[in-house]
Amino acid sequence: MSRFWNIKPSGVLHVGAHLAEETSSYEKHGWVPVTWVEAQPNLVEILKSNLDFPHHKVIEGAIWDEDGVKLKLHIASSSQSTSLLDLGTHAKLYPDITYISDIDVVTKRLDSLIKSNEMPNFINLDIQGVELRAIKSLGRLIELVDYIYVEVNKKMVYEGCTDVRELDDFLFDCGFTRKCTRWYLREGWGDALYIRSTTVKDRNFLQMIQSSVIHSTFYFRQFLTIGKKYLRSK
Repeated sequence: MSRFWNIKPSGVLHVGAHLAEETSSYEKHGWVPVTWVEAQPNLVEILKSNLDFPHHKVIEGAIWDEDGVKLKLHIASSSQSTSLLDLGTHAKLYPDITYISDIDVVTKRLDSLIKSNEMPNFINLDIQGVELRAIKSLGRLIELVDYIYVEVNKKMVYEGCTDVRELDDFLFDCGFTRKCTRWYLREGWGDALYIRSTTVKDRNFLQMIQSSVIHSTFYFRQFLTIGKKYLRSK
């Protein structure tokens, strides 16, 4: 991915850490520091004991677009399929994977867990159907993000999961474009990379241009006002 899109993130926010299987890849490419967010308490303890600090930080949290909502986290027999949502077509696609227990959780927004000065510009979301809610929970922090790698759905793999077209529309309004997608066609889900249409450097340049235009417009209006007063006095 970094080879094709020249991605050099300031770090990674990985939501849906599981057992941090991507650790070696992140470190190999120098994509550190990494903040891992995981909802399953037992996995959080494993992550905290296994990861090499200070390049990695682990936060426990069931991410939602609202703080303080009491929900059930459905633990799957294959723990990577654990979700806040009920199984949809997933139950037919993978009949050997079932929910085996529930955990009571209280939801958290990402902007309640991450400080703006600690926010990296790359997000990896792997949270079984609630990706859009997680993105919305960033609030103003999304302005600091340039790359979003996320699981996407064309079918209701989980009941009420984010549809890729809905995600496209929301992220387009935030300045992102879906650049590439890898679909598991029969399963109706895949992974996608969204990139901000303008990089941080470009945004700073555009802000400078915008500021210049605003000031130029202000002084031009002042000039016109003075001119009109002068003409009326003649």
